[in-house]
This record gives sequence, C-alpha cells and structure tokens, in this order.
Amino acid sequence: MDATTRLRHSTDATYQIVADEAILIHLKSGVYYSLNEVGTAYWNLLDGERSIADCAAKIATDYDALLEVVTSDLLEISGDLVKEGLAEEV
Repeated sequence: MDATTRLRHSTDATYQIVADEAILIHLKSGVYYSLNEVGTAYWNLLDGERSIADCAAKIATDYDALLEVVTSDLLEISGDLVKEGLAEEV
C-alpha cells in the first residue's frame, strides 16, 4: 500500500458518526472501533475515488498540519483499517 492507493468502506463494516467520532463495527466479528476527529474526517473521505495522497492533502489543509506527517499517519491507519476488514482497496 502506498499514497496512490484508493480505499473504500468494506461491505463488512457499518458505522455511525457520534459528535466528532466515528464508531465502526465489523459486521462479521461484531468488534467495534472508534476513530477520533481526524480519523473520522479521513473515514468520510474513503469513497474509492480519492487516493490516500488526495485525502492527506485535504486533511493537512483542513487541520493546518504538515502534509508529510498526515500522509504517514494515513498510511498507517489505512493499513489498520484494511487489516481489520473495515476498508478495502479499490
């Protein structure tokens, strides 16, 4: 996986936004996960059209953060989301 990878929500996952957090539930395992505000912003961008780099650029702008740091963080969380079956590569 690299910054050109595009992800979308897995059909095995559902979610609910509560305040500034996303609560994700893996439907087959029943395990749930919580994303903070920035993680939720990223989750909302996972439409299968945008690359991780595109999402990083938007989040870096929206949160006035360093692009390199955001990209690194998104690559890490992307790996976790795919590993846990919550997101899938397009």
